[in-house]
Amino acid sequence: MSYSKARFGIILLLLALLAGCAPLDLANIERDAPSASFDEPVGSESKSFSFVVFSDLHFGRGNSGVYWKNDVFLDWLESYPTSLAFALNLGDLTSDSKEDEYLMAANFLQELEDWGVDTHSLVGNHDIRYDGRSLFRRYIHPETARRFSYGGLSFYLLDSGNASLGRTQLKALIKQASLDPNPKIFCSHIPFYGGPDMYYFGLSDAWERTLLVDTILDARVGLVLSGHLHLTEKLHHFTEEHAELVCASFHGRDSLIEQTLPTWYVCSYDHISNQIAVERYQVTEEGTITTRTVALVNMPSTS
Repeated sequence: MSYSKARFGIILLLLALLAGCAPLDLANIERDAPSASFDEPVGSESKSFSFVVFSDLHFGRGNSGVYWKNDVFLDWLESYPTSLAFALNLGDLTSDSKEDEYLMAANFLQELEDWGVDTHSLVGNHDIRYDGRSLFRRYIHPETARRFSYGGLSFYLLDSGNASLGRTQLKALIKQASLDPNPKIFCSHIPFYGGPDMYYFGLSDAWERTLLVDTILDARVGLVLSGHLHLTEKLHHFTEEHAELVCASFHGRDSLIEQTLPTWYVCSYDHISNQIAVERYQVTEEGTITTRTVALVNMPSTS
C-alpha cells in the first residue's frame, strides 16, 4: 500500500469515529492543559543505544490485589548486561496526586539515577488531581511537557494528563515537530489511538487525535509510546514506519477485575538498520523474569 493511500485510509477511519462527536474545529479541543514550547535544542549525531520504558507505577494505590516488585526490577537493572542510556516513565507515578505518593515516586526514580540511569517522566491522569502538576514540577521535573534528543532521535514528552494536549500544546507540538529533522518518538500517558478497541482509553477528542496522526505521518514520528491501559501491551501500526505501542503497567495486580504482572520494556535502537526492537520483561508470580520481543519498529528515514 502506498504512503498516500495508507494516510488517506487512516484519516477516513478517524473521521468516521469523529462523526457526531465533535465539530471539525480546534475550538472543541480542550483549553486548560498546560502550554509547552518544545523548542529545546536537538542533536543529530546518530548512534545505537538502548533505554528502559515503564508506565503506571501508581505509588500509593490501595486497591485490592495491587503489588510492586521494585526490588526485582532494581536487581535486574544492576545485572543488565549492557548500558541503558536513560529511562522513560510514561506517567501515573501516583495514585491520587498526593505529596507522599510523589515523594515515593521521586525516591524510586532517584534509585535509578543512583545506578547511573537518567530518568525522563511524563504526567498521567492520576498525577494532575488537585495540585498535582505543581507537585510534579517540585519533585519530578520543572516541565510537564518538553523534548530532548539522543543518538539522532528526538523524544517528545507530552502532557496528556487531561486526556487532551490542549490547543496551545498541540499547536507547539505540530510546529516544532515539523521543523525537527530527526526521526521522532512521541511519549504520551494517554494513548493516541492504539486500535479500534482502544477508543475508551485513548485521547478524548477525535479531531485532536486526527491532527496528531497527521503529524505522525508528516513529521517522521516512527513510534508513539503510551500507557494507561494496564492490562497488556498493544501494538498498532499506522503504516510500516509509524506505530504506537501501548505499554502494560509497572505494578502488578491480582484481583477479580485485573490480572496483571509487573512489566517494563527495553527499546534498542540500531542506527544502521534504523530499527527499534522492543523487549518486554515481566515478573512472574514465582518472582522470576520472563522476556519476549513484542515489536520491531522501522523508523522513518531523515531524508
